Amino acid sequence: MVTIYDIARAAGVAKSTVANVLSGKGKVSEATRQRVLYYARELGYRPNLLARNLSQHRTFTVALILPTIANPFYPEIMEAIESILRQREYQTLFCNTHGDFALGRQQMERLMSRWVDGYIIMGSSMDIADIAHYFHQGVPIVLCDWQENESPVGIPQVTVDFYRAGQLAAEHLLALGHRRIAVIVDEPQQHLRLEGFRTTLLAAGLELPPARLALGDSSLESGYAAARQLLSPDQDLEPPTAIFATNDWMALGAMELVLDRGLRVPEDISIVGLDDIVVSAHLRPPLTTIAIPKTRLAQEATELLLAQIETASAEQRGELPTAGDENGAVPPQEETAPLRLVPPSLVVRQSTAAPAPSGRSGSAP
Repeated sequence: MVTIYDIARAAGVAKSTVANVLSGKGKVSEATRQRVLYYARELGYRPNLLARNLSQHRTFTVALILPTIANPFYPEIMEAIESILRQREYQTLFCNTHGDFALGRQQMERLMSRWVDGYIIMGSSMDIADIAHYFHQGVPIVLCDWQENESPVGIPQVTVDFYRAGQLAAEHLLALGHRRIAVIVDEPQQHLRLEGFRTTLLAAGLELPPARLALGDSSLESGYAAARQLLSPDQDLEPPTAIFATNDWMALGAMELVLDRGLRVPEDISIVGLDDIVVSAHLRPPLTTIAIPKTRLAQEATELLLAQIETASAEQRGELPTAGDENGAVPPQEETAPLRLVPPSLVVRQSTAAPAPSGRSGSAP
C-alpha cells in the first residue's frame, strides 16, 4: 500500500506537506500542491479510510436487518434506506434472518465485531429482548415497521399507523356496499390492522364472524390457502363478497385462488391488500391496497439512527458527557425515546367494486 511517506519522497517534500495537501489543511503553494497530487495519482495512492474513520469513532457503515427478502415489501424498503444512506456517504450492510431469532442474534454478534455504527431492525427479524440488550449497552438502534403485538420500551421506533390502515380498508369496502366481508391476517403480528378493520365494521353494525377470519403467515402461499378456506363449500355462512388481506403478498395469493375457482375479481369478489408493493399496480386486475409510504418510512428511520450515531460518536470523542454508568451500560430512555407514526393511504385500483346483486360470489359460473 502506497503511503504518504512514499509520495513525500517522490515529490521531494516533507511528509507533513503531503498530509496537508491530501487533507486540504495548512498553507501550501499551488505548485507544490499540484506536484504532490501528481505523484499521488502516479503512485496509485488510496487513503486509508478505515483508519481515518476510526479516528472519528465511526466507520460510516449501517446494518439493516430484515426478516425476509421473499416478500417484495422488504427489498423496496431496503432500496430506499440504501439510497438515503448513500447520499450521506454511508454504506449499508444487509442481513436476512429468515425470521429465525437465533440466526438474528448470531448475525448481530458478527456485525458488532465489524465496527458497524448503527442498526435499523425490521419486524420479526430478531427477539426484542436481544435488541433491548444491545440498545441498553449504548448501541445505536432504530426499529422500523416493528410487529404490532409488541411495544418495545425506550427504543426509537418508526412504524405505520396500522390501526388506521385497517380502518381505511373497511371504510372502502363498506362504501362500496359490501356486507359479507372476510379477512386474511397474520396474527398476532398484525393485530392492529385487524382491530382497526373490525372496529370499523362494528361501528357500521357488522360483526366479523370467526368463519370469515382466516390466518396466514404473510406469504403468497398462505394467502392462497386462506382464501380456499374462506370459499370452502363447507362453510355455514354465505361466501364473502370481499376479502381484505392484511398484506399485498397474501392478497395476491387470495386473488390467484379466486381466479382458479373460475370467479372474477372484482365482479364476484373484491380484494384489498396492504403495503402497495410495486407489483400490485401491474396485476390483472391491479390491486386496490392500503399504501405504506416506504420512502417516508426509510427517511424517518435513517434520520433517527444518524442522530444516535452522531451523539455516540461525539461522546466517544469526549465532546459530550457519556450517558452510561461505570460499566458503560446506558439506562432505558422510557420517557424520551421517539415513536414516529407514518400515515397510510388508500389506493383504489380495479380489484374492488360494488358487490354483485345476484350474490353469486363464491361459486364458479
